[in-house]
Amino acid sequence: MDLCHSWIYEQVLNTEGFMWTIVYSVLGVNVFSPLIVWYFIEGKPLFAKARKSFKQQQR
Repeated sequence: MDLCHSWIYEQVLNTEGFMWTIVYSVLGVNVFSPLIVWYFIEGKPLFAKARKSFKQQQR
């Protein structure tokens, strides 16, 4: 099958909107991956210390 001349490639995959979707998806994964890794390594919420100190300051 010739993918470059198929309808799905010409009308969907080879469009500017689809390419920008891929770009934003990769950028989003690159931005949020450190937070996700930190969550799984630490095993606790990321902002627990900040929330705890904020509550102590309010008292």
